[in-house]
Amino acid sequence: MVPGVDHRWIDVDGVSLHVAEAGAAHRSTDRPSLVLLHGWPQHWFCWRKVMPALAETHHVVALDLRGAGWSDVPEGTSAYDKRVMADEIARAIELLELDRPVLLGHDWGAWISLLVASRHPGSTRGVVATAIVAPWADMPWHQLWRFAYQPIAGGPAGAFLHRHAKQVLLKTIFKLGASRKFRWQRSEREEYLARYRDPARARAGQSMYRAFMLKEMPQIGRGYARRVDEIPLLFLPGTGDVVLAPSLVRRAEGPPNVTVTEISGSGHWVPEEKPAELVGHVRDFLRQF
Repeated sequence: MVPGVDHRWIDVDGVSLHVAEAGAAHRSTDRPSLVLLHGWPQHWFCWRKVMPALAETHHVVALDLRGAGWSDVPEGTSAYDKRVMADEIARAIELLELDRPVLLGHDWGAWISLLVASRHPGSTRGVVATAIVAPWADMPWHQLWRFAYQPIAGGPAGAFLHRHAKQVLLKTIFKLGASRKFRWQRSEREEYLARYRDPARARAGQSMYRAFMLKEMPQIGRGYARRVDEIPLLFLPGTGDVVLAPSLVRRAEGPPNVTVTEISGSGHWVPEEKPAELVGHVRDFLRQF
């Protein structure tokens, strides 16, 4: 679907993960590979405008997280605890024989990237996190209204809404998350909607939020995640992101290894709304390695 991108699958302790890969000729001990992790409700295709540019100079691997895209779909809420998913990505990095890659994540993929760095010190040289807050930062109660969609996506009717009612839940998420000037191409949005018509993937989407609300959120600030101090972290919020607003992302600021840079004019879907700006920031980040 994207020129220059090859596809394969790897078995990670019994779970098949889909791998999209580009720039293999640049794989070298002199420069880090890049591991790209998507968010919800997407898959590797969210990087289609980013991968070719980054692959001009670096080896780039985009993974479909479990339950998404063309990866396997384990059953059960606990299977979608983001700590479980982060451990799986750390294991995938080992199996792919990547030497401390740089992780680039969006949304849940960025959260999981930060958890990989937190739970597996030494596994990565740095993390670029777009459209996400730090999993060790506190969240003011008066800001929780921004996440009102989560009980809908993860509630009893979540799987039904992912698939049915003309998929209005997902369509609304895509529309409201975008900046005013950004318009989705119907064919591109359909790449994501089509995968969630599969009952198993619809349940996985529901479980992503159910696991977070029931198992993860109550532990944030109580040992959920170790703050990462030993590697550089770059947070890239969109100035027009209504949910993951820059003011929330900046709550991670303070430690010298943390930089927060706002992407002007972007909503939540940074890799698709502002791909050139994202590539520029990633290239600047990579110069330190």
